[in-house]
Amino acid sequence: MSTPGYQVPGRTATEQFPDSGYWNQQYRSEPYYLEGDTYDDYSAAYETGYAFRRRDPAAEFAAAEDQLRREWEGRKGNSRLDWSRARLAIQRAWERGADPHGT
Repeated sequence: MSTPGYQVPGRTATEQFPDSGYWNQQYRSEPYYLEGDTYDDYSAAYETGYAFRRRDPAAEFAAAEDQLRREWEGRKGNSRLDWSRARLAIQRAWERGADPHGT
């Protein structure tokens, strides 16, 4: 059990995905959601889209799609999503990444 705010000596602090709270509440309302999916299935996709958009806000989604796919495949972990469904979640986070206060 960890104590909130406690930094383990010798370890780099990890920053939680800043939009995770929003997506954890929202993912079930998205059109690509399927019954039985969990937030863990989507989290890497949301992180990928959000992080890429924040790094390169001027990029076009279509032009960045190949790189986004590679990044998602590198971080998807145990996600049960195939690329076609992950792509939709990545694009939604991409869109939201341009305006994190909008939808």
